Amino acid sequence: MGFASRNSPRRDSPPVQRRLLPILAWTIAASGCGRHATPVETGSRTQVLHFGNKDEPADLDPHINNADSTGTILSALFQGLVAISSDGSTVLPGMAEQWDVSRDGLTYTFHLRKAARWSNGEPLSAPDFLDSFLRILDPKLGCEAAGYAFPIRGAREFLEGRSTDPASVGLCAPDSRTLVIQLEHPAPYLLGLLSNFPFYPVYMPSLDANGGRRQRGGPWTRPGALVSNGPFILDEWRPNAYVRVRRNPGFWDADRVRLREIWFYPTDDENAEERAFRAGQLHVTARLPQTKVSVYEAEHPRELHVVPILRTNFLTFNVSRTPFRDARVRRAFSLAIDRQRLVRAALGKLGTPAYAMVRPGTGGFVPATGFRFDAAEGRRLLAEAGYPGGARLPAVEFTLNGNTGSTLAVAEVLERMWAQNLGVRVAVLPVEFKVYLSTLREKQFQVLLDGWVSIPDPRDMLEVGVTGDPNNDSGASDRAYDAAFAASDRASGAAGRGEAFDAMEAINAREAFYVPLYYTNRGFLVDPGVRGWRDNAIVRIDWRELYLVH
Repeated sequence: MGFASRNSPRRDSPPVQRRLLPILAWTIAASGCGRHATPVETGSRTQVLHFGNKDEPADLDPHINNADSTGTILSALFQGLVAISSDGSTVLPGMAEQWDVSRDGLTYTFHLRKAARWSNGEPLSAPDFLDSFLRILDPKLGCEAAGYAFPIRGAREFLEGRSTDPASVGLCAPDSRTLVIQLEHPAPYLLGLLSNFPFYPVYMPSLDANGGRRQRGGPWTRPGALVSNGPFILDEWRPNAYVRVRRNPGFWDADRVRLREIWFYPTDDENAEERAFRAGQLHVTARLPQTKVSVYEAEHPRELHVVPILRTNFLTFNVSRTPFRDARVRRAFSLAIDRQRLVRAALGKLGTPAYAMVRPGTGGFVPATGFRFDAAEGRRLLAEAGYPGGARLPAVEFTLNGNTGSTLAVAEVLERMWAQNLGVRVAVLPVEFKVYLSTLREKQFQVLLDGWVSIPDPRDMLEVGVTGDPNNDSGASDRAYDAAFAASDRASGAAGRGEAFDAMEAINAREAFYVPLYYTNRGFLVDPGVRGWRDNAIVRIDWRELYLVH
C-alpha cells in the first residue's frame, strides 16, 4: 500500500467527513425556507435516539466482531445469558433468569427464562447457546475474541485443533432451558465475560441457509434477514451513512424499553461530529476534539462528559517483520517516547500517560511502571542493533485507524519524537476501519496504533501477549509470559494473581511486544434530553435505561 512520503502522513484518504453528510442533507431538505425541528428535537418527542458511533461496522456478526463501536450496536440487537448494567459493574439477568455456581467455582448452571424468544418469534433455547459457543471455538471461523472462552474446560484444545470432539468442551444443555458451563479453574470474572458480544447467541438456521456456520458474517446479518434476540431489531443499514434499529416487541423485557428507534452514525471525523451535535443532529457523540473540552467546560458543562475508561492505547509491533524482530529496536522506539509531552500535545484532559498495559486500579491491581522515557538509552539500543542514528534502518510504516482528530495528532507527535530522539523517519499510513481490521488479522503491518477496552480484570488486557491467543496481534511468544498467565488463572487469591500480573507486565516491558502510550479519558457529548445515561469505565449501555425528553 502506498504512502505520500516517509515523514509525512497520508492526506489523500477518502474524506471521512462524508459520513455525516446524510444527516446534514436530511436536515437541509427538511428545513425548506422556514425553521423546522432538528432530528434531536423530533427524536426527543418520538423516542428516536441519534447516536454518533465512530466506526462503520465491518459486519454485524457478533462472533467475528473485534471493535467496541460495533459492539455498541450489537448490544442493542443481542443479549447474552447475562447483561451488565449501565453502571459498568452490576451483573443482571439476561436470557438466563437465574444461575447457580458450585462451591468449587468450577460449574455454572444457567436457567433460561420461558419468555426467551428470537426476533422471529421462535423460542430461544439452551442448545442455541451451546451451538453458538461452539461456533466461536471453531478454528475455521477465526473468532478473534475466542480467548474469552478459554476458562471453559477444553475450550483452548478444541480451538487449537488438539481435540475435534465437541463433547470434550465443558458445555452441555441437559434440557431446552438449562445450560451448564464447566471451567478449567475458578474464574470470578466469568459473568463479565459472558455479557460480551462473543457470547451472544446467533440464529443457526439463518447461518445454515446462508453459507454455513463457518462463514464470517454474510447475508444473514443484513436487514430483513438478521434474526436477533435483543431489545431492538435491525431495520436498515446504509453503509457509511447509518444503521437504524427499532424496538423489538418480542423481547422478554420489552415493557422497559422506551426508545422506539436508534440511529447509529459512523462518525470518525470528531470535528464534524461536534458540529453535528451543535446543529441538533446527534443526541450523543462518540468523541470530542480535545480543543473543545475547555469550551464545553466553560459554556456547556451539562453536555460534557469526560470519563476515565479501561482503555489502554498502545503500539503493537509485528515481531515477525523487520526491523521489529529485534527487541532492542522495539525498546528503542518505546524509550524515545515522552508520554507526558505526548498527552499534553495531542490529548490534554482526554488522556493519562500510560507506563503499563493495565490501567492502575483495574480489578484492584496497581502495576509497576515498567516503561519510561530515556532517549539516550533508546539511541544506544538502536546503535547496538546496528542502526546508529537511524542509519540503515529499513523503511517503517506506522499504521493508523483513520486520518483525523486525536488519532492523527498522536501519530504526528510520535513521528516527531522518533525523528528527534532516534533519527528515525517513519511513514504514517492511515487506513479506513475495515482495512485496519484486515491488516490486524493478516498481520500485514510493522507497527500500528492500537487500543483495547477491557473488562474490569487485568487478565483481559494481558491476554493479548499469550502465545497463540486470537488477539495476539504482535505475534509475541514468550514461555515465561505464558507461564505467568497460566499462574494467574490457577492462583487462589488476589495476591497470587497480582504477582502473576506483575510478572507479565515486567516481561512485556523488557520485550516491548506492546508499548503502552496513554489511558483514555473518554470525552463526549450527551444532550440533556437523554435521560438514564450513566457514565462507566467499560462503556456499557443498558438500552432499557435510556429515554428522551423534550
